[in-house]
Parts: sequence; structure tokens; C-alpha cells
Amino acid sequence: MPMTAASGRTGTMAILMSFWAWCGLLCFPMIGLTEDYLDAPTAFGSGGAVLIGQTAGLVLFLTAVTLARPFQLLASLTRLSLAQAAIVVIIYLSLGLQLQGDEGSTFIGIFYTSLLMMTALTLSVVWTLEPNDLESGLGMASIIFCVFGISALAVLGLPENRNVGGIQPNLFAAPLLIAFILSQFRPGLISLAVRIACFAMVALVSSRFALIGCITALLVYELTYRPLSAWKLAALVLVVVSGIILWPQIASMLALDDPSRDASSGFSGRDEYWYSALAAITDHPFGIGFKRATAAEAGHNGYLKTVVEFGVVGGGLIIFLLACTIAAATLDVVKSAGRTLQDHRFACARLAGLVALAFGAFFQPQLLSLGDAFGVSLLLLLFRPRTKPAPHRAPVTRLHAPAMPG
Repeated sequence: MPMTAASGRTGTMAILMSFWAWCGLLCFPMIGLTEDYLDAPTAFGSGGAVLIGQTAGLVLFLTAVTLARPFQLLASLTRLSLAQAAIVVIIYLSLGLQLQGDEGSTFIGIFYTSLLMMTALTLSVVWTLEPNDLESGLGMASIIFCVFGISALAVLGLPENRNVGGIQPNLFAAPLLIAFILSQFRPGLISLAVRIACFAMVALVSSRFALIGCITALLVYELTYRPLSAWKLAALVLVVVSGIILWPQIASMLALDDPSRDASSGFSGRDEYWYSALAAITDHPFGIGFKRATAAEAGHNGYLKTVVEFGVVGGGLIIFLLACTIAAATLDVVKSAGRTLQDHRFACARLAGLVALAFGAFFQPQLLSLGDAFGVSLLLLLFRPRTKPAPHRAPVTRLHAPAMPG
């Protein structure tokens, strides 16, 4: 039965409001964390109010989409690309890895794995919203994540030893990186202000993966959204020269030689963690199941954790298919150049986000996750379904047209 305009609008608002609420619940409960939380071995995505917020936000979003767009949700599988569908199949087949250990662990593992598939398909429905609604929805999500950072600093004070109260630097910076990425879907001064504020807050806690992620997202977006111009070449030369001159200050901000930052500092600071993950892969080459890896086995690396959980074959295929999706997103940028300016901006912003998050996954504990802004945003960008541009929308005449404020 076709939807009326009123019911369709109500459903759209329900999806957007539940998505915004989920974004808020993924980050704002962290403001209540105590410093004892920093010593928890599995701090990322666990703990009292944080866990309650994650669960409540996910349940709210899944319920809203299921009630508002049941037919689009059922059709999600038919709209996926071959790479996206293959990832879903691998996740489904990994249910067999959960049939080990005690009954409680098996049940929880099966539940989490099924929920991961359901969430990926549900997030794909967001892309079926009208372009203006999608633009506003992702723009508002970026503001929510940005306001989290501002609120945390206002309530907890400036960072001490890079920690904002009880919030570890990378936990604090992850939502800000996502805010930076999502703000690129919406033009205007507000989105520009979000990017500046988020980058400043990320630099304040010296979160290396988020700093490089923001820069990567900006560069990919700018180099694909508008044709390369003389001023961009001049700006690129200026940035390179400034980087050479200010390298000591940049190295200090990134703390590349700080032995106090994890096991060995350097570029990753996680060498010993990675060795532990490689040992776990050697011991369990076929995988141990989603959400079964301990903090030591995960290696504080999203790719290694994926291989530990899904096995050398399954995890390796997921990583390969992620690379295929990024390649397809690059082709989408080329194809979108003949469509509307909005279509092109979406394609460029999605590619920029995927590239930035693909880099960030080297330093984040999880590649596939339901309990943090990083994992949820990767699922959102990864599972964009195949869509066709509306025939009544005018094609792009020039890609360098100035964006409207707001």
C-alpha cells in the first residue's frame, strides 16, 4: 500500500529523530565516566551508563526504521552491491564460530552477530530518504557529536594528561572525527564551524588517528568535490612548505617520540598489542567469533580484531571487500560528476569518510561495532544501497558553485 505524503513525512522524521537520539546516546553518557574507567581492560564500549545509552539508542533506531519503513527494510538485501552482500553473507556464516564455549557465551555471540547484520541493513534505509532530508539528517548528527565535545570540556574541564575527565583521548576524539566527516555532507558556514571546532578539540587531546583522519577526509573531499584549481595548487604547496618548516611542532603534537604513549610510541604506539593479536590469529586461524576477542587478542586494531574474530579467510575477505567498496565509492564520485551538485557532494563526502575511517581502523579496537560512533558510522557509509538519481533533478552545470550558508 503506497504511503501518503503525511505518513511518509512522519516516518522520515521518526527515522531522523531516532538517528539523532542514537548519535547522542553513543557519546554523551561518556561525560559521566570516572577516572577509574581508564583502568578498565575493555573500556571501549563498556560500562554502566555508556552501555545503557548504546543499547537504548540502537533499540530506538531499529524500532523506528522497522515501523516507519518496513518495506524498504525488507528490500535492503536486493539493493546491496555484490561486495556489501558478500560481507553480510560472511557475517551470517560466522554464526557457526559461536558454537563453542558455554551456553551463555554462545547465546550472546549469536545475538550480537545477528544484531550486527540487522543494524547494517537498517542503516542502509537512511540512504533512501529524500536528498534534502538526508543532508539535514547527517548535518544535524555532526552538530550533535560536536556539541558532545564542547559539553565534555565545559563539564569536565581542559584535558589532564590528554584525558578529558574520565574519557580516554581516542574515546573523546572518535565522535569528533565522525562529526568532521558527516559535516561534509552539508554545505554552509555551520558545517565549516563544526569542522574547525572538531579539529581544534581533537588537537587539544592529541589524538593522532583522529587528527590524521580529519586531514585525510578534508583532502579527499576537496580534491574530488571541485576540479583542481590554481588556488588549490597554491594552497597545497603552502601546506607542504609549512609542514616542513613546522615539523618539530607537528611531531610534538602527534607525540611521535613520546615513550609514555602506550608500549612503544612511534607512529602506532601499539606494536606489542599487534604482536598479541598476531599470536591469537596463529592460535585460531579459523576465527573465534564476533565479540569473542579479549582486549589483548584484539590488538587495539580494527583489522587485526576482524581477522581474530572472523578468521584468516573470513576476516581477510571482509577487509578486501571494504577495499572494494572504497574503490566502488571512487567510481561513484566520477559518475556523480554528471548529476546534481548535491549528488556529487554526497559521493565525495562518503568517499572521504570511508578513506578516513579505513585509516582510523588501524588504531581503533573495532572495525565492525554497534557500540561507538566510529563503528556505527563505518556501517552507515559502508552499506549505502544502490540508488538512481531522481529524473526530475537538473544536472550539475558547474561543480565550483559556492555553497549556500547554513
